[in-house]
Amino acid sequence: MTVFGAASSFVNMARFVVVITLLAPSTLTAANYEVKKVSDSVYAAIAKPGSKALSNAMIVISGQEAILAGSHFVAEGVEELADEIGKIAAKGVTRVVLTHHHPGFNYVDFDLPEKAEVIVTVQIFKSVRGESREFRNSTLVFDESLTLNRGRTSIVLLNMGKGHSEGDMVVYLPREGVLFASDLLFSDAMGYMGEASVFEWGETLERLEELSAKVVIPGVGAVTDGSGITRFKKFFRDFMSEVLRNLEKGNSISRTKKEFSLDAYKDMPGYSTFVEVNLERAYNQLKSH
Repeated sequence: MTVFGAASSFVNMARFVVVITLLAPSTLTAANYEVKKVSDSVYAAIAKPGSKALSNAMIVISGQEAILAGSHFVAEGVEELADEIGKIAAKGVTRVVLTHHHPGFNYVDFDLPEKAEVIVTVQIFKSVRGESREFRNSTLVFDESLTLNRGRTSIVLLNMGKGHSEGDMVVYLPREGVLFASDLLFSDAMGYMGEASVFEWGETLERLEELSAKVVIPGVGAVTDGSGITRFKKFFRDFMSEVLRNLEKGNSISRTKKEFSLDAYKDMPGYSTFVEVNLERAYNQLKSH
């Protein structure tokens, strides 16, 4: 374990189901995910549009064990995922890296493989422990960062603080140049920003760019590279600038919803679903700052 320096009510949530098969060397198609091998030891599970799965995941295979990273895990998805991983990793899912959790959603992130150790940030731990359900898995909690060394593979877990939620975590494999940004990054798509800390999120995107990852797995959208972070950062700034423009005109939230205009992004996947709740979050935070 190595400690590095500090890395500085949910709506329209559907059930998140993980259905993964990892038997082909590069790409597989399942009911809800397209699974791609992105490096020697890493698979990206990309949620298929219109399926039950609405958030991406990452699997790291090291020897006979498998580490699953992601969030929004439901019992059905976990069971199917564990079955498939068990076919290629003798020990099955040994650890689950829970990258974030939204308070109030007791049906997600609790039905994990019972023998798997769960790794969380301090903020995520407080969030799951605050739910009405009991969190049964053995849990490793860290504050700023944690490194898991598996032979030649180092898996660096970084607590990015506030952004998409409280205590967002990213997973970085420096030798492979692979970054799992989870829901801190929406790749050419709009995702949920209704619990965002809009000031910190912008700064976090800059820190993610500095990692210079060759392969970037987002929480929403297709696998990308560093340019995907740059594109999302531009969208994020354009979105916030349009909210600020309305605030500076003295527009109320209702007036802002009528005048808000981002024509360059109106056809972006997820825009019509999330624009209103995201706008409200940004408006309220920017107004109170």
